[in-house]
Amino acid sequence: MTTATERRTPIRTSWGFFANSILAAALGVVFARVIEQFGVAVFGAFLGRDPVLTHVVTDFSGSDLVLVGGTIASLTAGVFFLLIYPGSKDRSAGRLTVLWLILFSFRNGFGDLIAAPFSEEGPVSVALAEWNAPDGLDVVLAAAGGVGLLLVILAATVAFLNFNRHRTEVATPLERVRYVATIAVLPGIVGPLLAIPFFVPDLDTGYIRELPILGAFTLLLLLAAPGSRQISAPEIAEERTLSWGLVAAVALVFAVLEFGLQPGVPIPPWNEDFSWRFRP
Repeated sequence: MTTATERRTPIRTSWGFFANSILAAALGVVFARVIEQFGVAVFGAFLGRDPVLTHVVTDFSGSDLVLVGGTIASLTAGVFFLLIYPGSKDRSAGRLTVLWLILFSFRNGFGDLIAAPFSEEGPVSVALAEWNAPDGLDVVLAAAGGVGLLLVILAATVAFLNFNRHRTEVATPLERVRYVATIAVLPGIVGPLLAIPFFVPDLDTGYIRELPILGAFTLLLLLAAPGSRQISAPEIAEERTLSWGLVAAVALVFAVLEFGLQPGVPIPPWNEDFSWRFRP
């Protein structure tokens, strides 16, 4: 039975807020990459590989085993921010940024697990070979990574739907698909493209070439949209426009990567006598 709520003209979210999601997705890509590379740097420091963290990659000496630190850091960050995310009930641009950080962190971590049987140079494959892991463990990890990423994506669909401006905006399956497409799928594809300037130059890593397809996994968000029911909605339809604070955050993060990390920061950045170290 169609209710009066479903028959009325939906109260739409403004395009300014969808622009927030694009900016938030770009920041999610950047933060997730920095966290991943910081994990590589920390793992490299423990193994004595003299790691140097930059805006796009971590330089180190010795075995590629340290790369698994990025996988561990990505999954750890995803779990940490997932645990604190439900504590916020607002529909702010900041919360939207945290949601994108969760998604791209899990995408990096679970993506490494999924690639284990297919790439001998991947971080998980290198670690398994170094530790003489049993045959077939890479396949098990890949399957676990695939299931984990799918569960995160399906749960994220509801999280994105909860940013609706009014319950009429997500009242029907078609409206929910439309809303997820505009607040999640479109930003998930455009956001990584917007993040390209943050990683220039990419120091011959090829990472910039990966960015145009980085958000392809967000297409799966549409799968859960029609059947999603556990959606909260604000009592009053409040107008939400472009967040200038988010715009300022994008500019600040770009400046930090450009002038702070791009020259390279040794990890740890101090010597035994606690004097500052600089990249050789």
